[in-house]
Amino acid sequence: MKEKFFFYDILEFLRNTIGYFLIIFPIILIVFDGRALLAQTSWQIDNWFSNTNQNRINLSSSEVDYLISQAPQTEQNEARVIIPKINVNAPIVFPQTIDNDELLSYLEKGVIHYRDSAEIGKPGTAIILGHSSAYPWYNGNYGSVFALLEKLEIGDEFVVSYQNKKYYYRVSEKNIVVPLDFKVEEQDNKSHLILMSCWPVRTNRLRMVVNSDLIKVED
Repeated sequence: MKEKFFFYDILEFLRNTIGYFLIIFPIILIVFDGRALLAQTSWQIDNWFSNTNQNRINLSSSEVDYLISQAPQTEQNEARVIIPKINVNAPIVFPQTIDNDELLSYLEKGVIHYRDSAEIGKPGTAIILGHSSAYPWYNGNYGSVFALLEKLEIGDEFVVSYQNKKYYYRVSEKNIVVPLDFKVEEQDNKSHLILMSCWPVRTNRLRMVVNSDLIKVED
């Protein structure tokens, strides 16, 4: 008889636990931006069960074309940034403003090329900005596009598709900075690109800055 009651006690405990979870989990997603949380969890699970080294992926031109073809039809002719290691395949928009409120509206459409930075692929440093997290009422599809930016390491590679060319970049440096302390130091006549987002995820207190160098260009 005791064993029977013990069995029912376990069932009751499991039922209550699952019930609480189903109530609390959606609240956590709303409060802490579920998109960023799910992106981080999915990435971690993939790494646990994957036997491949995703740190340094050398994409061929045909592979880049395939990834572009996976984008929504309306975005396939747009500039894109493709970062296989962190599952980023996002359009790049080019707002002709540096007003923060206006930039936020553009960030609903993808990542943005900062107007006062160098042109992609040209000498100097281009800057691409993206959300790491966003408020639950955020309207776009890219509220957590750079949620995993901190996972990039020196030597990792990514691709920017721009004006019918493919620009391949290799990460050279990664820093966390106070927004007011951020500045670009031009040291040569080569092409560089910075990926930048708020950090830690779900705050805008600091910035994650990932520097990269252009290593090759393909048509």
